[in-house]
Amino acid sequence: MSAMNFRNRLFSLLAEEFGNYIPQFKPYTLDYQMVVYASKDLEIWLKVKLNTEDTRTVYRKIEEHLRIKPIDLRASINFWAGIWLRKWRERVRVLSTKFEMPKDYMESIRAARKVYQHMDYKSDLKNMAIRKLINHGEICMVEFIAENLIVEEISKRIRKPDKDIDVIAVDPLRIYNAISARISRLPREKGPLVYLNMRPNVYQ
Repeated sequence: MSAMNFRNRLFSLLAEEFGNYIPQFKPYTLDYQMVVYASKDLEIWLKVKLNTEDTRTVYRKIEEHLRIKPIDLRASINFWAGIWLRKWRERVRVLSTKFEMPKDYMESIRAARKVYQHMDYKSDLKNMAIRKLINHGEICMVEFIAENLIVEEISKRIRKPDKDIDVIAVDPLRIYNAISARISRLPREKGPLVYLNMRPNVYQ
């Protein structure tokens, strides 16, 4: 199974299961855009649970279950999809207009994002944050949440009047230690962590 076929199959399986949870589920609407996000989250979740970064390992496991235990696989995906939808409603706020934040905050976030883009080991940092999120029950939009937490932590350090701030801000271990504590508290926190501007018919 090629990468494209694998992702298409995951998408199709999830779309079928979402149809069981969402009345009048329709293609080419916000419903399908949700499936795009969910299929990516499912692939990431499987990598974490299988303790692998190799997508081919995930392919093989899916193929094996499709061949040997298709009913069990569908039941597992149905269960996962239900949990994902609950997390979507809890953690994601969909907006019809642009989410406005204070100008100074946005400037700090933009500066922090530039720092993040040029960080050493940024992929390792994000992957560690994703793994921590999943291990604490966050399975929806984990890449978005991980990046947001990292950027927000960098922005806090940029705002501090510290002569060594550039060194601190780009130290992946310090950043991870800070966001790790935040992630550990997330199960006790409710409310959105991701704000999306989404329009029907715009998905990939």
